[in-house]
Amino acid sequence: MDEDTYNYLEFLERTRFIKSKDEAVRKALLLFKKLSMHDWLPDIYRIGESRIIIMDRGMLLDIFEQLTESETYRGGHLTAMKRKVLKPEYRDIDLTKPNNWMIVLKELENLGWGVFTKVGNEIKVEYSAVPTNYLRGYLETMFNVELEEHHTKVEGLIVFIAGDSKLGTWR
Repeated sequence: MDEDTYNYLEFLERTRFIKSKDEAVRKALLLFKKLSMHDWLPDIYRIGESRIIIMDRGMLLDIFEQLTESETYRGGHLTAMKRKVLKPEYRDIDLTKPNNWMIVLKELENLGWGVFTKVGNEIKVEYSAVPTNYLRGYLETMFNVELEEHHTKVEGLIVFIAGDSKLGTWR
């Protein structure tokens, strides 16, 4: 390990951002493996069969600004439909069951979409990288449930409350 990296880890440990240098290295390697970073080539980033594009959030929002609210929602819906078909792991999981929602939410979190917490029939989203309508279209399609946005005064916090299943009652 070079001296700059070691000094940085020392700083993180001293400021209690990490418990220990050892723990930080273990977590970094876990993330490295989870994101398939060993498979990254110069300027080409992949996770499994997916390509990763690193883009400033402002640039992404510029694209979404060109869409109406219904087009944004439909974009999220179409993304979820493709994801369900193309991701074999989802085929055997009943995503209409709220107990299985964290599988999808954790994947979105790992992909940098935001921080997701599920409590009962609520999904709390912090630091969302995508507009609310896109996210709602995505999640409603993945889970086959209607989500109502609960407005909060906390900036960067979205709370969705799950209502009725689009297939019938989900409870």
